[in-house]
Amino acid sequence: MEEGEVSNRSQARRTSLVLAAYLVLFLAAFIGLAPLFQIVAPLHAAALDARGKTEILSRAMVWGAITAAVANIAMGAISDRTRSRFGRRRPWIALGAVLTVLSYVGIWRSSTPGEFVWALVGFQLAFNVLMAPLSAVFADRVPILLRSTVSAMLGLSYPLAVALGSSLMALGPQHEPGRLALLAGILIGAAAFFLIVFDEPSSERQGRAPSAYSGRTGHLLAPFESRNFATVWTARLLIATGYALVSTYLLYFVTDAVGWPGRSPERSHAVLTGVAFASVVIITITMALFGARITRRQPIAFIGAVALSIGALALAITPSWTVVILAFALYGVGQGAYGSVEMGLMADALPTQDNRGRDMGLNNLAVALPQAMAPIAALILEQVGFDIRGLYVAAAACFAAAAVVMSLFRSART
Repeated sequence: MEEGEVSNRSQARRTSLVLAAYLVLFLAAFIGLAPLFQIVAPLHAAALDARGKTEILSRAMVWGAITAAVANIAMGAISDRTRSRFGRRRPWIALGAVLTVLSYVGIWRSSTPGEFVWALVGFQLAFNVLMAPLSAVFADRVPILLRSTVSAMLGLSYPLAVALGSSLMALGPQHEPGRLALLAGILIGAAAFFLIVFDEPSSERQGRAPSAYSGRTGHLLAPFESRNFATVWTARLLIATGYALVSTYLLYFVTDAVGWPGRSPERSHAVLTGVAFASVVIITITMALFGARITRRQPIAFIGAVALSIGALALAITPSWTVVILAFALYGVGQGAYGSVEMGLMADALPTQDNRGRDMGLNNLAVALPQAMAPIAALILEQVGFDIRGLYVAAAACFAAAAVVMSLFRSART
């Protein structure tokens, strides 16, 4: 066997290990986020003021989302320009993981609505110190031929985190400190594994990569001059807004809209997220297996948005638990289809090579903004007399609008 062949096989194994560690950390990061927003934070807000829980949670989510939006773009740009012997992304990923764990302490110790709001703001700042450089690693490291497969597996991360997180909250520690300690342990363990195997080269003397974009790369809004970037960003904004409306208030939907006699809200929440997750797994595994054969991602994203819209609308209009479960199964199909191609579409639409961290941060802004928009919408709908089902009608409208926007994407073969 020739030396070059041995070297190539060794490098392929190393790349596989790095990608595996990357997927594990991405999942762990969302496990650190999803149950916090869907279980821990709503219960904490209710404990502070049962009657004003929606307002407290919404206020915390709004200010937290604003913080996340600014922090993600800033940290992406900072990591682009970081020069250290540990690389560009690794130092910030390590710092972000530690700060996120410390932010859990602030949430646990908050005893007034004001302190709770500040605690969630601190969490969002810390979490995006981690996520901004981590997202840029996808564009930096994942080979183009593997983007569909890895994108599909990353698409599984959030729904898997929701399902696992909900189960951990229902079956694990039943007090807040224990729940937060469990989330912290999962995140730190995954971050340590990734940082050990991620062989990012030193960036102390690394020059800027040549740009493939002829526009004004230094201008913050320059990427939006690209039609595909603007299309992907807008569709992601609408999808994320729908997700936020459905998931953030799901616990309240279970207790206030349908209920399930004989089951606690946490267990009912776990059942629904588990049903959606089963659908996501089926779709995502299929996409991952056939990822190398997928030449157009836009039609899959379009179908996913349509399925999400129908599922959310069914939730809004039915009083039956049977229909709710079926609707969540369809909702999971939509999540799986859209999520399987989301990261691939984002990377395909990046107009520059030397500003990947910043531009992925702009893409992540489309996820951060809905965390502010959804609570504001919830407050407005509540004030004009709509109940919790009105939020799900709004979510269905967001998903339908995303399907329309995705039809404007100019597909290219991968």
